Amino acid sequence: MENNGGTIAIIVALIGMIATIAAAIIGAKWGKDNVTVIAQIDGKNVVLNNEDVKDMAKENEQLNNEILEYKKEIEELKSQSEDLASQLGFATGELNNIPTIEYKNLGLSIDGEEKTIDKNKSSLLINGKKYYSKDFVENLLPSNKSAIEKDNILYVGKIIKEKSNLFDKQMIDMSGRDFLHIEDNVKDTYGNIHDKAVIFNYGDISVTHNANREYTKLKCVLAVLDEKSGGGIIQIESEQGILYTSEEILSTTEPVEIDIPINYASSITIRQISEGWTYNIVTDAVLYNED
Repeated sequence: MENNGGTIAIIVALIGMIATIAAAIIGAKWGKDNVTVIAQIDGKNVVLNNEDVKDMAKENEQLNNEILEYKKEIEELKSQSEDLASQLGFATGELNNIPTIEYKNLGLSIDGEEKTIDKNKSSLLINGKKYYSKDFVENLLPSNKSAIEKDNILYVGKIIKEKSNLFDKQMIDMSGRDFLHIEDNVKDTYGNIHDKAVIFNYGDISVTHNANREYTKLKCVLAVLDEKSGGGIIQIESEQGILYTSEEILSTTEPVEIDIPINYASSITIRQISEGWTYNIVTDAVLYNED
């Protein structure tokens, strides 16, 4: 560095680094009126006057600022790239879980009679499971039944809104106690397993349960205990009188489902009428109210 009559001369080797010039200027009491930088380029001295140096310093500062901005943008793009990669991963997983769906325009024939239904997409196959349209299903039902969707349940026939197992209700009376039992997991002569059933072993015996005047209907199944012959008659009564009387129930009789009004009865009595050993059973006894 030379000082000639107030002029400061700075000699640097310029290796393409503007920062070197800026550092040299700062070391030479930056701010004086006459600052000259002599840069050696390819062995030759190149003179940069005060204004040239200031311009280069400004350009260097602007360049540094631009570099910082580019770095910020790169970081933002990197973050966005990671988010997009994550979203793409989720999307790929969801795409892998998309079910295979196949529609069919399926017609319907029952006992040789072709039914008039809307065939357009009446059958649907989703991942190997087959589904049918509501119109299709309704035509499968008997004329006195209908399918109604309510509260996420498809009701076929009757809508039962309040129900209870009769045999879970308080027992009021039992006659022929030694020949009558309430048991779980009972099998009938047709191989059906029932959760809970009353078994009538012998003679004229009965059991009475509290219905509490809360229900309008009683539904139950009449059958015979597995490997027994049967032979008795089942009668259902309330304080209002006899509500139902069956035919004779034998081991060869298919299980009979009955559904009778009980008109908010206070109590329900199930009675067996027989002169011998029968092993008749009454099961799936449901008290309920219809909509």
